[in-house]
Amino acid sequence: MADDKEKKEPEAKEEQKKKAESRKSSGFRLFTWLILGAVVIAGFAGGFALAQLLADSDSASPRQGEAEGNQDNMNPENNAVNDMLVDKPKDEKLWPFDLEPVIANLDEPGVTRYARVTITLQLSPQMDQEKGVLFLEGKKPILRDWLTTYIAGLNLERVRGTRNLGRIKRELRDSFNELLFPEGKPFVHNILFKEFAIQ
Repeated sequence: MADDKEKKEPEAKEEQKKKAESRKSSGFRLFTWLILGAVVIAGFAGGFALAQLLADSDSASPRQGEAEGNQDNMNPENNAVNDMLVDKPKDEKLWPFDLEPVIANLDEPGVTRYARVTITLQLSPQMDQEKGVLFLEGKKPILRDWLTTYIAGLNLERVRGTRNLGRIKRELRDSFNELLFPEGKPFVHNILFKEFAIQ
């Protein structure tokens, strides 16, 4: 009898192990199916949301264009820019607009270095020069402030060499176009350095 008990105990333990393993595997299968179901539901929800988003953007486009057109007419700055445009330019030459020199300390820790920069904006012939000069004279303080701040953020490594000066010209041109003509065509075609001295 004792032998029967000893034989039954290992068999019972083995049977319990098998039951535990089958529970684990069935739990793992259930978990796998739950994850798969969640992924499928998320895919359907994402596809539906994307379809709604695309449908809304297509149907809103004409209305949005009309609203923007009305806003352009109500915005006095856009009207000022539109008033400066010339239907047919007399000549296709870019016209210059000079800014006064700007002096700013460079971002060099431990050393006092400064840059003196004088630039000329080359503007589109599509903009009437007389009206354009009046417009730009009013914007001069904003342009000078932005230029001073920009230069103060540069260090010696960022101002050395032809490649860096070309990058600076492009960044100035793009930023001035955003400042002067935020919702319109860019009329600043180029930036010319009259002076770029570092001391």
